[in-house]
Amino acid sequence: MRGKKPKERKCYILRMDGGTLVEVTREVYLEWYQSRRRERYQQEQKQKYGVYSLEALEGEGAAVISVTDSLEENAIKKMCVDKLREVMDGLPQEDAHLLYLLFFEELSAKEAAQICGCSRRTVENRRKRILKELNEKMREMGITGGCF
Repeated sequence: MRGKKPKERKCYILRMDGGTLVEVTREVYLEWYQSRRRERYQQEQKQKYGVYSLEALEGEGAAVISVTDSLEENAIKKMCVDKLREVMDGLPQEDAHLLYLLFFEELSAKEAAQICGCSRRTVENRRKRILKELNEKMREMGITGGCF
């Protein structure tokens, strides 16, 4: 695990959704801690860059539809997913592969850099450029902000 690790403790306790406390092993706690940090980082990036979510691109282009969403919201999401898929199909193969590694495989920039055979900084610069490019193309198609 990269970054700051929690201090060594005698026991590790996580609070579940219902408020109950559960004692877990150090490995489970570290994994939870890392996932919490990753979620926070992704939220910061989303706010900073206005990144479009790729979660709805599961399977063969089928959008994930929530039961609580209205029919109009579901239609808008489906249109956004279709247009995002269209824009992504126009990307060069290397760029599409990098997005796949970072967003679908959820690899870190360092891990993606090892696979692509370049530096971590190069991956971060390419990711920033690709997302900016996607954002511009989506705006040209009339989609602004995160619609997912």
